[in-house]
Amino acid sequence: MILTQQELDWVAERMKVYNIKYQEIYNEVLDHVITAIEVKRGEGDKREILSVFQDVIDTHFGGYMGIEDLAAGQENLYNTHVRKQFRHILASYFNWRVLLFTAVVVGLTFNLPDFKLMHNLLLIFIFVMAISPVVYTFITIYSKVKIAKGKRSLLKTHLITQAYFPAMLLNGALYLPTIFFLSDDETSGFRLYGHLPLPVLMVVLIFFMLLNLSVIRVCNQMIKKETT
Repeated sequence: MILTQQELDWVAERMKVYNIKYQEIYNEVLDHVITAIEVKRGEGDKREILSVFQDVIDTHFGGYMGIEDLAAGQENLYNTHVRKQFRHILASYFNWRVLLFTAVVVGLTFNLPDFKLMHNLLLIFIFVMAISPVVYTFITIYSKVKIAKGKRSLLKTHLITQAYFPAMLLNGALYLPTIFFLSDDETSGFRLYGHLPLPVLMVVLIFFMLLNLSVIRVCNQMIKKETT
């Protein structure tokens, strides 16, 4: 039995008392609650919406804590899904074509002039490849994801978190030698990696290009799925 618009509005407003911070999870849980109420009404339950609502919450969802546990579980599932998609896409790039391309490019790198400027250019490209996924993801999501006041976007939060991965990986690589006392303040960070051979820097650059492409593909796939 379909609920009236007044009853639907009441349920939507009442659901706000639960600590569901993400819009997507709120919408999904709300839909489950409304469906369960409609089933009870269809079975002949004619009580006021307050009574039917509370009965559904207690019976089907385990009360207040049950709703919050459901929301937390949905968030974990979503985060796991995003990470799995990212790993799957990244792994798909490690094929013989990419390996052949890497071998050819690295071979050509041996013929490049071994100047400081060339080292710096490769380091700049690596930095851009690591940072640009965050910028791309934020710009892409900003205009396509709409949320209600007081809510956050699950899609936006987890995609941007995933987009930070290349930057965090680069940051760790820059400071790891210092942590293990393999370098001092004068040779830390980009200065240390600036002394690496050009072929090695090219391999690092290609790796971050693959990370970059993987993040962008995950972003596009998830946005297309959630907005269509």
